[in-house]
Amino acid sequence: MSLKSSFAAVLRRIRSKRNISQRDFGDTSRTYLSKLESGRSSITLDKLEQISQRLELSPLTLMTLTMCESTGQSAADLMSNVYREISSLGNAQNLPAPKATSNVTPHKRNSEPRLSPAQARQTELCF
Repeated sequence: MSLKSSFAAVLRRIRSKRNISQRDFGDTSRTYLSKLESGRSSITLDKLEQISQRLELSPLTLMTLTMCESTGQSAADLMSNVYREISSLGNAQNLPAPKATSNVTPHKRNSEPRLSPAQARQTELCF
C-alpha cells in the first residue's frame, strides 16, 4: 500500500474515532482534507503538524501509524528500527544522537508467535 493511501486510511480512522469532522480542522480546508483522506494529495510538513495538533497526536505518532498501515509491521518493530537507524548514524555531524539515558528501548522479541500483516494492522490500528 502506498504511503498516501496508508496516510488516508489512518487519518480517516483517527478522525472518525475521535468524532472530529472535517470542519473542525480550522486552518485546513475541507477540500484538502478530502483529498488527503482519499489519497489524492500528499501532506506537507506544516500541514502534518497542524493536523497532528488537531488530532492531539504527535506527527511521529501519525507517521508511525501510517507506516504500520503501509508495511504491516507493528509500531514496536518500527520504533525499534528507527532507534537502530538513528544509533547507526553515530556522531554524524550536526545530527542529534540518541541519549544513553533515553526511555526508548529497542523492542525485545519474545517467544510469542508473530502475527500476519493483516492481524498486526488490526491489532495496532484498533483505535
